[in-house]
Amino acid sequence: MTHEKPMAGIVLAALALPCCFNLCFAGDARGTSGFQFLRLGVGARPAAMGEAFAGATDDVSAIYWNPAGLAEMKRGEVTMSHALWLEGITYSNIAFGQPALGGTIGVAFNTLNTGDIQKADNTGQRLAGNYSMADTMGVLSYARAKGDLALGANLKFVSSRLEEETARSCAVDIGAQYGGFRVGDKLLNLGLAVQNVGTKAKYVSEAAPLPVIARAGGSLTLFKGFLAALDLNYAEKDLNLRAGAEYRRAVGEFILAARAGYKSDTVKELGFLSGVTAGMGIKWDDYQFDYAWNSFTDLGITHRFSLGVKFGGQDEKKERPDDKIISVIPLN
Repeated sequence: MTHEKPMAGIVLAALALPCCFNLCFAGDARGTSGFQFLRLGVGARPAAMGEAFAGATDDVSAIYWNPAGLAEMKRGEVTMSHALWLEGITYSNIAFGQPALGGTIGVAFNTLNTGDIQKADNTGQRLAGNYSMADTMGVLSYARAKGDLALGANLKFVSSRLEEETARSCAVDIGAQYGGFRVGDKLLNLGLAVQNVGTKAKYVSEAAPLPVIARAGGSLTLFKGFLAALDLNYAEKDLNLRAGAEYRRAVGEFILAARAGYKSDTVKELGFLSGVTAGMGIKWDDYQFDYAWNSFTDLGITHRFSLGVKFGGQDEKKERPDDKIISVIPLN
């Protein structure tokens, strides 16, 4: 283990360089990049925890937050998520992860649909007829751990359709997680990810860069079943704080989870309450259901649902004979 910590510092520093470069020299303000749907979070569990997940990823949702977290998976997993977004927009995905090839492999597919939108001219005057938009993304992932250090990467294929026009792009994500630090007698997991580094998206003659995102965060199990997480996110010249917590407890054959969080990116425009997130989860055997809620005040409320299934072996768990409460509650 004495050789892992220096290596972890080198890797984390190397991953930070693209973030610093983008922070200093990027010329795009918020919303001017293409494929803005790449900024939407995926999965009900992370969403309920304020999207503070760079250092907390330990399941197949790591594909979307920090691919290095896939290395924490001990079993195969499939998860499906569906988000009821604002103005009738829906965002759905399916992801698969499996330990293989000396690490963990993953694949995922996302699609965002706006439904019918009434046409309007550049003055806002409504016109006859409707149009629609659809964004899709396919992802190939791989992660591997050595000691306390895990590294991961994604290769993304992105497409966006606006009426008859289509734009396409390829991008990569890279991430690292390190779990060898201690705060007292507690283990601290740190994570860093740089996402959406790729080719520009081009509609006809208009080309726009992808929204590069840098995530840095950590998670700490403060006591049995209680996980706290904190992230700093940088995207399009905005630096935002994300914080979240999760409490899990076994009740009979079920594991129940309560989650809450806060994210600062919408507070300036929509007010304090727009940053509040909450949700719950229930696990039974190899099945996991999660729900997340987030209010955007006057714009409306979003709901996200996720259903996951694990396969291949069993989760490790220990039971106290007196009350059948799991004494070591797995966080994946």
